[in-house]
Amino acid sequence: MMKRTTLSLFLLATTVAALPSPARADHKSPLADAPAIRKKVELHDKRFEISLGVGSTLNETFYHDILAGGHLAFHITDWLAIGAAGLYNVSSIATGFHDELTSTLKDPQAGDRAPNVAIANAGMNKPKWFAAAQVEATPFTGKFSLFGKLFAHYDFYVFGGPAWVNLVKANTATVNDQTGQPVTTCVDKADPMMPVATCVTTGTKFGGTFGGGFHTFFNDFVGVGAELRDVINKDNPAGRDVNGDQVADKRDLNWSSHWMVTVGVTVFLPPKADISP
Repeated sequence: MMKRTTLSLFLLATTVAALPSPARADHKSPLADAPAIRKKVELHDKRFEISLGVGSTLNETFYHDILAGGHLAFHITDWLAIGAAGLYNVSSIATGFHDELTSTLKDPQAGDRAPNVAIANAGMNKPKWFAAAQVEATPFTGKFSLFGKLFAHYDFYVFGGPAWVNLVKANTATVNDQTGQPVTTCVDKADPMMPVATCVTTGTKFGGTFGGGFHTFFNDFVGVGAELRDVINKDNPAGRDVNGDQVADKRDLNWSSHWMVTVGVTVFLPPKADISP
């Protein structure tokens, strides 16, 4: 009987000891409200970004464009920013397609819709400059090392917003009207009712832009980056009759993409980045 009583008391004491006490129930881990990463270098938060770079268009029909430009942004948080970008066409180089096309064009025969070289060149345009306002998001940031000796921060970002493209005549070729004067509009000046076969598209056009890029930082405020951007606007790069109505005019405009890649140097201000708790 004594053994049973002793065993029962032992089991009861063990069960009570296993129950959570109020002190244990209220215990809070020191990491409960802690951030996922401590002592993080916040390279973007509340800082201005200034970038200068060079680049090139990738998919222009008749002329590749060598670009120079800049980018200015204010980072509202470490991942969200608003900014503006501008690129200027420093020089243009004829594409292989342009050279192949013009080498095959001859004076058209009767009833042949193919233009001669001068008429074909007269309708071509190219972008003179690009400008954009954009919202930027930086979803990925981190730090990498090379051979365990060189360490650097990096980030990947995406952007999008409205854009403007200024289109100009691509070369000096002209088409003359019936009086021998160069045609500067889409209607023959000698006979306003007689449309011409070439209508070069010029002026500033509204569109949109989107793309992405990355930075690699030398220190807290200087780095290098690369960016891939597309600017979309209505255009007719050849200035020819596209819709088949026998007239070259504004009805031949279609949405066109201007893909470009740029590389450059980036500076963040103030020069000292904040460190998270």
